Formats: sequence, structure tokens, C-alpha cells
Amino acid sequence: MLFILLKLLTGFISGFLFIKFFPVSIPMGISDMVVIFVLEPAGFVLGMTFFLIAFIANAEIIRSIIEWTAWLLKNIKSLNHMNALFGPILSLLLIGAFFVLSALSPWEAFALFCFSVIYGIISLDFKKLNFAGDWFKGD
Repeated sequence: MLFILLKLLTGFISGFLFIKFFPVSIPMGISDMVVIFVLEPAGFVLGMTFFLIAFIANAEIIRSIIEWTAWLLKNIKSLNHMNALFGPILSLLLIGAFFVLSALSPWEAFALFCFSVIYGIISLDFKKLNFAGDWFKGD
């Protein structure tokens, strides 16, 4: 649990630093973007580094939430109170982090959210979940 909260904090801080270092002004054309990236390469490189760290950390949390939900649906009868609170609390914390980031810069936070969700879903191990096969067993 502590490791997952550390990932959440890492994702939030890296997302914040991505928004601060990435040189974007709205509205921006392609030519303006290329000029800014050529004239300020350090901001671009730092911004992309923090973007990479943030979206991988957030994707790991999204993957954990999906795995927890699949486990919960499979083991609904043997549920205790601590396991029941893990997923909703983690989901609310992640949504809150993206909400704060979207208050700073909505487009950059939206890009970070989209990349995190897509990578989180792609990184799922469906053999480990064994969720799809349970529907056809007829339990």
C-alpha cells in the first residue's frame, strides 16, 4: 500500500514538473512549437522526462486499480473491509491528482491522463487475471 502511495506521489509531482517545464502557450501552431523546442531544448527534454515518469507511474496505479477490481469481482464472497476500501480510495486519490493537474494546464493534464490510461490497459496481464475465462465455466 505504501509503495502504491509512493507511485501516486511520484506521478503527481512528475506531472506537476512536466506542466511547469514543458514550454506550451495556447493557442500554438506547429511552427511556434518547433521554434520553442529548438530555442529551449532543456525545457523540452526535462518536460518529456517528467512526462515519461508521470505517465508510467500513473499507468501502474491504473493497472493496479483494474487488477483489484477484477480480483474483487472474482472474490466477492471472501471480502473484508480493508480490501473493499483499497480500490475506491486509490481511485479517488488518482482522480484528485489529475483534477489538480488539470487546474494548472488542462491540455497537458489531458494528454498525461490519456497516455496513462492507454498504457495502464495495455500493460494488463490477462492470463494473470484469468477474468475472461471465468464467465464460460458455468460456476
